Amino acid sequence: MEEKVVIFVQSGGGKSVKTIPLQLAKDMGYKVAVAEKNFKNEYGLADYSISVDTENIDLLITEVVDFSTKHNVIGILTFTEFAVEQTALLAQILGLPGLSVKAARIARNKYLTRVLLEKHGIDQNKFMCTNDLYGSKEKIEREIGYPVIIKPLKFAGSCAVTKVESPEEFESFVNKVKADRKLAPMNVWSEDNLSELWLCEEYLEGYEISVECIVDKEKKYIAAIHDKMAPMKQPPFLEEYFVTPSPRITAELEEKIISMTGNILDCMDYDFGLAHVEFRITEDGPRLIEVNARLGGILVGKSVENSTGVNMFESLIKLATGQEVSVSVNTRVPTAFGVVYARAGVVAGVEGMEEAEKMQGIKLLEQWIKPGDTVMATEVGYGTVVLAEAESSEKAYEIVDSAIKSIRYY
Repeated sequence: MEEKVVIFVQSGGGKSVKTIPLQLAKDMGYKVAVAEKNFKNEYGLADYSISVDTENIDLLITEVVDFSTKHNVIGILTFTEFAVEQTALLAQILGLPGLSVKAARIARNKYLTRVLLEKHGIDQNKFMCTNDLYGSKEKIEREIGYPVIIKPLKFAGSCAVTKVESPEEFESFVNKVKADRKLAPMNVWSEDNLSELWLCEEYLEGYEISVECIVDKEKKYIAAIHDKMAPMKQPPFLEEYFVTPSPRITAELEEKIISMTGNILDCMDYDFGLAHVEFRITEDGPRLIEVNARLGGILVGKSVENSTGVNMFESLIKLATGQEVSVSVNTRVPTAFGVVYARAGVVAGVEGMEEAEKMQGIKLLEQWIKPGDTVMATEVGYGTVVLAEAESSEKAYEIVDSAIKSIRYY
């Protein structure tokens, strides 16, 4: 019987993202190929490696198409932010299921997202794009005001994002965010070809959530909603805790969030794959932060599956190989996860892991950065990730918080 091959464009970050989808594809009877420059098949899950710079789109297309002439490629997908546009284009060229190039580009470029949704009358915060932050200071003060969020158009993981509180600190914060952008670890994965452009947005008070979506043509399934319980520290904005279901979201508010999510995705002609849609919940209701054309980062996929039983990794593989998905959420086990951060530089050691592992309710404790590793980040990197479940979301959060506080990198 002829083999069937699924191509993954880039292999992802932490162990879970590197292993779970590849193993699932193999369990479903597929051969696995990974398109990535200097790919290290450290877990032995890839059957084929397409060694190519995924940022060189012409070379990537040529190498993947050449591979497809020798193998029966039935699907192509990615779980990483920096391969969303390339994967959409490759799917189109190969005649395989995938997100439209239009939707992929709009989602990747935060300014394009804002402009499109403004045209569709979606209520959102004030914004502007500039290639001269210093020269635009007065316009920013006049049209947006303080506090103002300044960030790149196409980064991820809150890299090079800052919040400026007043005119007095504008210059110092802009100097720092410009320096951070040049040193951001994102540059390892993706060329910053919009390096002179910045998105400036009105800062909104409230708490942040993310909506985890599975999209199959006109069908939009909400697998879970995460509440980023603790206030994110800045700078940088660190996502430390995620909880589902949220103890702060009422049934009425949830209905409004789901409706807004569907409207936003419809405006983008978003009809395939996974979406991680972030909102800030303000006194006036939900306001969009951004749309990500991928699975949420860190342990979002594991958290969704633990809470609702919905496997988002499997869902995307099915969609990419032309299968239908049907999502039914019948349970919501209170689940939380969080991150222990390691500071930039060489890690000398880590302590407290054994204590954290013994805590009741811990379902997963995964060390992504180990002693001897070099943290390539402007401030910190994801050191260890922790996931727990309990009888309530608040209790799950407390368990994760205790585990995080017991672990220390030095």
